Amino acid sequence: MEKEEIIIEGLTPEIEEQIANKANELKAANPKDRIFPIAVEGDVDYGEKPVYVGYFKQPSFPIFSKYLAASQKDQAIAMRSLARDCFLDGDKELIDNDSLFLFGLMGQLSEIIKIRQGKLVNLSKAGK
Repeated sequence: MEKEEIIIEGLTPEIEEQIANKANELKAANPKDRIFPIAVEGDVDYGEKPVYVGYFKQPSFPIFSKYLAASQKDQAIAMRSLARDCFLDGDKELIDNDSLFLFGLMGQLSEIIKIRQGKLVNLSKAGK
């Protein structure tokens, strides 16, 4: 199943190239971390920038454990904590501004905790 491409007004090819360059720079500085650049459309009618970009790393075990514990109590607070703990660079407003966080960044954070595909291999049938 193909993902639907999301169009963000203001996300020009030049900005996408800058994002890719910055992500590569962060990967070089943090070679063991998976880097996730996340772009969120701003609302220029309300004085915001056209595009906000944040660079996040995949959470470590302690960060993910903290997120899981917090999510049992309040999912929004848990997601904001996860964003703060995984933030590497970029527009901090994505985390600090309620509107940008709740209606922009929060929906994209699931990408940094996406589960890999796996399968239990049933060995009991292999020898029969």
